[in-house]
Amino acid sequence: MKVPTSKRRAFVSMSGTPFGMVTLLSTLLLSAPVILAEAAGKAVDTASASSADEYHALVKEYDAARQGFSKAYGAAKTDEERQKLIENYPQPRSWSRRLLDLARKNPKDPVAADALAWVVTNDRYGEVMNEALEILLRDHIESEKLGAVAQALAYSDAKQAETALQTMLQKNPHHEVQGQALFALGLIDKSRRKDSDAEKRFEQVLEKFADIQGFRGTLADAARGQLYEMRNLAIGKVAPDIEGQDLDAKSFKLSDYRGKIVVIDFWGDW
Repeated sequence: MKVPTSKRRAFVSMSGTPFGMVTLLSTLLLSAPVILAEAAGKAVDTASASSADEYHALVKEYDAARQGFSKAYGAAKTDEERQKLIENYPQPRSWSRRLLDLARKNPKDPVAADALAWVVTNDRYGEVMNEALEILLRDHIESEKLGAVAQALAYSDAKQAETALQTMLQKNPHHEVQGQALFALGLIDKSRRKDSDAEKRFEQVLEKFADIQGFRGTLADAARGQLYEMRNLAIGKVAPDIEGQDLDAKSFKLSDYRGKIVVIDFWGDW
């Protein structure tokens, strides 16, 4: 088809721009949102990697400091040398504030939960730990990282340890976190002489969370141990019979001394 000259010029040139160039520009403009979105995605990934790298670097630095202390302590020749080393033991608080700041700078990054959990599980005393716990409960209550936090709260002096564990038990969707929170609540009740409440919690652990792994064995093993101790080893209970050998390799049983005053010294080396 023959195109009139006037129309052909309009086809070939638009505001002085060749038609092929117009097509290219149109394509670029249409694809710009996709390109920008991909670039933004890459920027987010880079930021995430950067914050994760910073977290791992801080943890590695702390671990290296502890290993250096252990090596130096093992090589010390005198009590004086060992005492000086103990005075400079790498305390977690020297790292916890930096990790808390990292979490504050990257509140939406998954590494924030890692950093906050590290603070609560390693620096169990002080304001930094309480700040980290508050942020965890507010922004990361559904994180699977809270299992270790629950374990630590049973032995920390956190202001809201019991409340925090109750919140985890109710709002965290992970079976393991719920089990660890329930067991920790039982330990807190036991430490406060709330024996009936503690027993109920340990029984619930056996019923609902028996398969979860704890420090040593399963939570079922730990709960049974706690229940046995409360029911059989408390003050006023009859001591279980013990069999062993004395310093002369002579066999004996604790029941052989029934009616006498006996002092038993339990000790270990680990």
